[in-house]
This record gives sequence, C-alpha cells and structure tokens, in this order.
Amino acid sequence: MKSHLLALALFLAGPAWAEDPATMTLTGRGEVAATPDMATLSLGVVTQGQSAAAALGQNSGQLTRVFEALAAAGVAAEDMQTTRFSIDPLWSGRGHDSGDPAEIAGYAVTNSLSIAVRDLDRLGAVLDAVTGAGANEFGGLRFGLAEPGPVEEEARRAAVADAQARAALYADAAGVEILGIRSIAEGGGGGAPAPRSERMAVAAMPVPVAEGQVNVSAQVSITYEIGQ
Repeated sequence: MKSHLLALALFLAGPAWAEDPATMTLTGRGEVAATPDMATLSLGVVTQGQSAAAALGQNSGQLTRVFEALAAAGVAAEDMQTTRFSIDPLWSGRGHDSGDPAEIAGYAVTNSLSIAVRDLDRLGAVLDAVTGAGANEFGGLRFGLAEPGPVEEEARRAAVADAQARAALYADAAGVEILGIRSIAEGGGGGAPAPRSERMAVAAMPVPVAEGQVNVSAQVSITYEIGQ
C-alpha cells in the first residue's frame, strides 16, 4: 500500500507535459555575381503562303539555311532544339466590315528554336549568321553558366552566414542565448541574368552584345532553440 502511495505522489509531483523550448526563426539570403560563360538564344523562322504546303516549303528552306549557318558558326547539333512548330490559318478581314463570314486567306508556319552558344566570343558572329540565313523571329537572349553548381553552393553558404549573423544580433539584443539549431529549410532562389548598367561589347563582333553578369541567389530559413 505504501509503495502505491509513493508512486502516486511522484506522479502528481512531476510535470504532466514537458514544455516546448523557446525558438526563433530567421531567414538568410545570399547572392553571388558571376561572369556568364554561355548564352541561350531564342529565334525562329516565320513564313506565309497561300497554302499550308507553300508556307511550309518556304519555312523548311529558310530553316535549313539557318541550321547550316549555325553549324558553320561552330554550334553543335546537340545545342539546337526545336521549341515550337505551328501552322496557323490567316483569316481575311472582310467579315468585320461586310458582314460576310471570314475566309482563310493563307497560312503562317512558325518554327522556333533554342540555341545554346557555349563560346561567347562567337556570339556576335552567330547572331549575324542566323539573321543572314533567314531567321526573322527573335524571342530573346539569356546569359547563364554552363556549370552553375559551384556558384549556387557559394550563394547557399552566404545565405546561411546571413541567417547566422541575424540570429546572433537578435539574440544579443533580446538578451537570450542560442542553444542550438532545430531545423534548416532552403527557400527559393536561382540564377537569373542581370546585365549591369555598363555595356560589355566584345571587340570585333559583327553584332555587339552586352553580357552583363549572372546573379545567383539562395534563401534559407533556420529555426534556433533559445534560452535565458
């Protein structure tokens, strides 16, 4: 009987639930600027004809010349990728004014490509070559890194260092002590072209371009356990 009473007394004396430790969560951000070593060019050939066959035949001829120009400029076949192909009717505008139903007046063929240029010294020559070969649609030029891994790792380290510095500052200001890290979660980030204000035209290029720099960013959230 005494042993049961002792056990009950110990149970009542102890806490029913352990208290959750106090925590604070800080977000750190890191960004690293790097010089790009490659470019991705979006271009295409758009042709029109009275028939789909005529528009397609003209498009195929121009596109063949574009492929030949890219190969002559040193672009490898594996760095050329078709991103869009479409055949669309061209409607006459008579129906809007006369009340007559619109009719197909012809066809437009679009063939779009994504081109990876891995030698930036040849970028101007590539742009000049594809323009002369018949490319008449340009969707943009994006600079990047062939191997972004090391720069991304540097940005992550910078993000963690930023979070650590913020945590130390807030703990000191609040008069608490950092006891440890409860969790680390990576947030959004990534590389994106960010041309600087100065233009970096490469000499002797038929078409001057501004390479700018690539800013690779990372974000991390760290939850710290704190105490007095």
